[in-house]
Amino acid sequence: MAFVQGPEIWLNQLGVSVPCVVKTDRPAMLDEAHRVFINYETYYLADAEALATFRAAPWRFTGKVTDPVSNVRFEPDGDSPRRTHKGRLFYFATAEHAETFAREPGAYATPVVPYAGRM
Repeated sequence: MAFVQGPEIWLNQLGVSVPCVVKTDRPAMLDEAHRVFINYETYYLADAEALATFRAAPWRFTGKVTDPVSNVRFEPDGDSPRRTHKGRLFYFATAEHAETFAREPGAYATPVVPYAGRM
């Protein structure tokens, strides 16, 4: 069994600072409580209020994401097809991709890294 640790410890040790995607004038809190995964992307928020705003309509703040079926980068909107797998929200470029994902989510939920395989 492998233990996977979030990147926050390393980001904090390196002194990395990223802006909150909701409150863009504030730095995000780099910890698990303020982290959200959407598709293959990771987002950090400044506080509980920003987290709630983000969770209510993530597509307003994500920018481009990667469709896990086609690997096409696209900008989701409020009408984009979506599925949830193991607590993670996934947006899709097409309804067909969402249905493909729904049939076999484990095949698409983690990205393929060239020369390394699935993460």
